[in-house]
Amino acid sequence: MQDIPVDSRVFHFQDGWLVAKYDDMPFYQNQLKSGYGLRRGLKAVDLIAFYPTDKTLYLIESKDYRKHRRTKSMPPAEEFIDKVIDTLTGLIPTILCSTETTEDVRKVREGVRKSQKLRLIYQFEQPAKHSKLFPRVFDPTEIQLKLCQDLKCFDPHVLVVESVTQHKVAWTVD
Repeated sequence: MQDIPVDSRVFHFQDGWLVAKYDDMPFYQNQLKSGYGLRRGLKAVDLIAFYPTDKTLYLIESKDYRKHRRTKSMPPAEEFIDKVIDTLTGLIPTILCSTETTEDVRKVREGVRKSQKLRLIYQFEQPAKHSKLFPRVFDPTEIQLKLCQDLKCFDPHVLVVESVTQHKVAWTVD
């Protein structure tokens, strides 16, 4: 079992998965995030995961608004779209230009090289019950519809997952 901490949560993947915290990789932090010769730096999803059996590369973003309100003005779907597109843009330089020999880079290289399908997963947590202090502001179904429309060229079946719908993915999150 692999336990991967992402912010205040822990993702649990069975053995056999190749999982890397993409936005923590030094090449992303030092090159892509800071600009890499671009007008602006690139954003990144939290995790890149690959499971050899189904040859699928998963881009996973995790947001948890159960204890802290969302303060960004950009809609969550738009933020996810930017992160997916920027991550896909950054994968080629990460694979071809990175001189890192870390385990995360090896996992990303192997996962991208062997993948035959791409899946986009947005782990989006909100309070289970609506309250004035912690409102349930966003409808996950609406977010998912927007993402499926806007990202259909990458993955026509983008998943927006909460703890209550965790059964839709092959890992668990605490």
